[in-house]
Amino acid sequence: MIPAEFALLADPGAALKARCQLIRQARHRILAQYYSWEEDGGGKLLLAELVRAARRGVVVQLLIDDLYGGENRFLEAVAAEPGIEVRLFNPFWLRGWRPLTLLLEGVLSFRRINHRMHNKLLLVDGSQAVIGGRNIGDRYFGLGMPPHFIDLDLVCRGPLCQQAEQGFALFWHSRWSHPVRRLLRRPLLPAETRALNDFLLTLTDPAMAAAYDLPATLFDECPVPLCWHPGRGQCWFDRPGKGLVARPTTAPLLGRMLASNQGALRLVSPYLILTRGLRRRLKGQRRQGVDIEILTNSLASTDVPLVYGAYRRHRPWLERQGVNLFELTTEAFSLHAKLILMGKEEALLGSFNLDPRSLMLNTELMLHLHSPTLCDELQQLIDGWLQQAVHPVAASPSAWRRLLAQLSDWLPLHRWL
Repeated sequence: MIPAEFALLADPGAALKARCQLIRQARHRILAQYYSWEEDGGGKLLLAELVRAARRGVVVQLLIDDLYGGENRFLEAVAAEPGIEVRLFNPFWLRGWRPLTLLLEGVLSFRRINHRMHNKLLLVDGSQAVIGGRNIGDRYFGLGMPPHFIDLDLVCRGPLCQQAEQGFALFWHSRWSHPVRRLLRRPLLPAETRALNDFLLTLTDPAMAAAYDLPATLFDECPVPLCWHPGRGQCWFDRPGKGLVARPTTAPLLGRMLASNQGALRLVSPYLILTRGLRRRLKGQRRQGVDIEILTNSLASTDVPLVYGAYRRHRPWLERQGVNLFELTTEAFSLHAKLILMGKEEALLGSFNLDPRSLMLNTELMLHLHSPTLCDELQQLIDGWLQQAVHPVAASPSAWRRLLAQLSDWLPLHRWL
């Protein structure tokens, strides 16, 4: 493991401001890799900060999965800015008439289209990185209408960032990543590019940003208060062709970590569908006397009722094993954080979910860290989340959500969720 320092980003507003400040402080290069970059206030503001960075000479490389990036016209405009290159991971080749063409291409080449890049990484000057579960969008930063996501990031600094940069380069140079300018069905005219980028830059004005409900505190000079913890860490990342031409990397590492764990186990996963291997690991831990606690979404809080329906089938098994199971109950928030605490000194944090899609299909980025003081802060964070959670109950908020959850029992969808 590599020496590093870590600082927790649990507050959503601080998570957005920290990203803005890291981009503003950049002097040489910015690398960003995300599953989703929304075309909303928070997404536009971060694009504006990248444009400003490029105009002062910073090299910017932005890699977005095409499932959610293909319709973002501002990404196309930013890609035309000198100093910025935008690439889309595993792009759809039929670019017009969405969502009809998405469905068509999904039918014609489902196995390839089902392969997505779920990584989340922001790396500045090779020395500071943000790794965690947040995509780029208002719901992840406490903006816009609820429900908002409860999520988690870590700011890392030190030699560990070089390992994260190696993982980014692996994806950036892979055959799955394509420059967005080569995929445009109609390239933007120079006047359109200037207009869109000039509009983005207006969002760095607090008065204009207020129209998008972006708080003025994002633009002040007050740094985000970060509590730094010393420790050691290691970045785990799948190969770009995972699930198609390469075997998973993160899933076997996770399995070995769970098998060797000796302390209490606390799992936080918004989407929980137990694979056979994961059930075997959890059962083995219980036989060794390890206390296991799991926090996930209820049907009221989940943003994917189909996944809840699949998870619900495993609930009796978990209870029989003696696993202490909790579900978030509020409809104002949806759990999106991904975290595993092993004992009092080790943790896994990143983009992974405990479901077949993360384990076998999507590429993931995970941070394995050893830091007693940080783990203590993470323990307190989970305790706070549990105050909004209960043991599973049968109540359901609406007939529509019950129907979506029931579809998981009727259809053979488990391996794709």
